[in-house]
Amino acid sequence: MMRPMAQDTASRLDKITLQDWALAVIGGLFTLGGLLMLRNDFKTGIVTLAFFGLCFAHAVSVILRKRRARKLVALTASVAGGVPIRQSRTRMALLGGALLILGALQVAFITDAVQVGIGWLLVVVGGVMLAGLAAGLLYTAYIQFDPSGITFGDRHGKAVVPWQAITGLARTDMNNNPIVLVSVDPEAITVQPAAHRPRLSRQMARSRGSFGADFAIMSTVYGIDAPVLLAALQRYVAEPESRRELQRLPQLRGG
Repeated sequence: MMRPMAQDTASRLDKITLQDWALAVIGGLFTLGGLLMLRNDFKTGIVTLAFFGLCFAHAVSVILRKRRARKLVALTASVAGGVPIRQSRTRMALLGGALLILGALQVAFITDAVQVGIGWLLVVVGGVMLAGLAAGLLYTAYIQFDPSGITFGDRHGKAVVPWQAITGLARTDMNNNPIVLVSVDPEAITVQPAAHRPRLSRQMARSRGSFGADFAIMSTVYGIDAPVLLAALQRYVAEPESRRELQRLPQLRGG
């Protein structure tokens, strides 16, 4: 039997905390300070502006996401069926580009050896992310909803979990990143190709060790609000008749 998620847990995860507001205020003040410094000390000002501007943007995005989530009282939720829902490569490219630019600014304008070293590290990390995305090696994971079950896939293979094999659904977060947790009956999973099973087993073991569930879906990476994703999963597990809407519609061919 599937374990339901307590409503108070969802409310706690979506609550805008004092820390959220504090981070936004601090980031905003230092961003403003960086702008004011540009005229008199351009090098310090531009690095301050870049770093705290990113911090401010992230803090604001967290507050907006939580405000949106608290308004989402999804009595019914549905997703597109029969098509892969892929991780947002644009989001990851923006992150990689931001790290690359921030690191380059530190290398170019800061003289402290430690800060320059950190700058080079950011350049390398951002560059690797962008190169990996361009080569199709990073962020290739996807999820797919079908009448028969949910698929967790990546460039190495895929695992199809029948809806009746889902034993638990829950939400959590990690560093203000919402995560939907899915527990399953491992014996019911279909793995393709078969060579992918050992890798999948290691991934599931890591997920159980970190989150206590077999699969952890970081919903924002897929461009889906966590309450909507969780509500959709709960609906398809609890209401077998609702799965018919996940049938992929036939494509119309032009004459």
